[in-house]
Amino acid sequence: MKGILYGVGVGPGDYELITLKAVKMLEAAEIIAVPQSGGEKNAALDIVKHVVDLNDKILLDLSFPMVKDKNILKKQHEKNAEIIEDYLIKGKNVAFISIGDISIYSTFGYINDIVKKDGFKTEMIAGVPSFCAVSAALNISLTEMRKPITIIPAAHSDTEKFLNMDGTKVFMKSGNSIKDIREKLKNIKDFKTYAVSDCGYESEKIFDDINKADEKMGYFTTVIVKDVKQ
Repeated sequence: MKGILYGVGVGPGDYELITLKAVKMLEAAEIIAVPQSGGEKNAALDIVKHVVDLNDKILLDLSFPMVKDKNILKKQHEKNAEIIEDYLIKGKNVAFISIGDISIYSTFGYINDIVKKDGFKTEMIAGVPSFCAVSAALNISLTEMRKPITIIPAAHSDTEKFLNMDGTKVFMKSGNSIKDIREKLKNIKDFKTYAVSDCGYESEKIFDDINKADEKMGYFTTVIVKDVKQ
């Protein structure tokens, strides 16, 4: 019998926010796939280490280079999927961990598509999204009745278009985009901004105004722009 690939969201940073379902799956899995993007530390693995004994686990480091070349990325995704499938063929279950929720800007999505296409069974286990943890840290609601919420990668080329939309705008991974968002906000009226860096970690920084934040923040920085028009 073939093994199953599980995509496991481990939450935003605070290890107490990993779900019981995720912990049970990681305890049962023989192999844990750990996506690596070049840094020495892996945020998802740091969370898992607090709640799961990894001594008897096989940790599978999978490289995901931070490049924009689609051909390079496609080849690497296929290579990583092949590595995982080698274990699935042998009947081993593999748990692929990802910070936050497994369905939101996770590299698992690319691997999941390939592995499913190749005829293997896959499942996804939801995690607490980073922007929900950020709103809790700020002690604010993200949105209210009949008001939309838009999730945006801060590196998107058309920031101003999103800022002019109704409702709440959440800019993820916005550490290098603080200055750009500030500039674009000069043309917008009736809003309230917030910024949180490294939510759930000892290095966490919380700002109730984007203008109080540094121009360059850490990679895991979330900016919230709330529409306050009545």
